[in-house]
Amino acid sequence: MLTKYALVAIVVLCITVLGFTLLVRSSLCELSTKERSMEFKAVLAYESKK
Repeated sequence: MLTKYALVAIVVLCITVLGFTLLVRSSLCELSTKERSMEFKAVLAYESKK
Protein backbone atom coordinates (compact mmCIF):
# COMPACT_ATOMS: atom_id res chain seq x y z
CA MET A 1 0.00 0.00 0.00
CA LEU A 2 2.84 2.41 0.82
CA THR A 3 4.46 1.65 -2.53
CA LYS A 4 1.30 2.74 -4.35
CA TYR A 5 1.31 6.10 -2.56
CA ALA A 6 5.02 6.55 -3.21
CA LEU A 7 4.48 5.92 -6.92
CA VAL A 8 1.63 8.44 -7.04
CA ALA A 9 3.80 11.00 -5.23
CA ILE A 10 6.64 10.52 -7.72
CA VAL A 11 4.28 10.88 -10.68
CA VAL A 12 2.79 14.08 -9.23
CA LEU A 13 6.27 15.47 -8.60
CA CYS A 14 7.36 14.71 -12.19
CA ILE A 15 4.23 16.32 -13.64
CA THR A 16 4.79 19.40 -11.48
CA VAL A 17 8.42 19.74 -12.58
CA LEU A 18 7.46 19.31 -16.25
CA GLY A 19 4.69 21.89 -15.94
CA PHE A 20 7.03 24.37 -14.25
CA THR A 21 9.63 23.79 -16.94
CA LEU A 22 7.11 24.45 -19.71
CA LEU A 23 6.05 27.70 -18.03
CA VAL A 24 9.55 29.14 -17.71
CA ARG A 25 11.43 27.32 -20.45
CA SER A 26 12.56 30.49 -22.19
CA SER A 27 14.43 31.70 -19.10
CA LEU A 28 15.29 28.42 -17.37
CA CYS A 29 18.96 27.57 -17.12
CA GLU A 30 19.19 25.74 -13.81
CA LEU A 31 16.73 24.48 -11.23
CA SER A 32 18.01 23.29 -7.87
CA THR A 33 16.06 22.04 -4.85
CA LYS A 34 17.46 20.80 -1.54
CA GLU A 35 15.59 18.88 1.12
CA ARG A 36 17.44 17.43 4.09
CA SER A 37 20.05 15.08 2.60
CA MET A 38 18.57 14.98 -0.92
CA GLU A 39 19.37 17.45 -3.69
CA PHE A 40 17.58 17.66 -7.05
CA LYS A 41 19.27 19.64 -9.82
CA ALA A 42 18.13 20.11 -13.41
CA VAL A 43 20.39 21.95 -15.85
CA LEU A 44 19.39 23.01 -19.33
CA ALA A 45 22.28 22.80 -21.79
CA TYR A 46 21.74 24.00 -25.33
CA GLU A 47 23.48 25.67 -28.23
CA SER A 48 21.73 28.43 -30.11
CA LYS A 49 21.47 28.11 -33.87
CA LYS A 50 22.81 31.01 -35.90
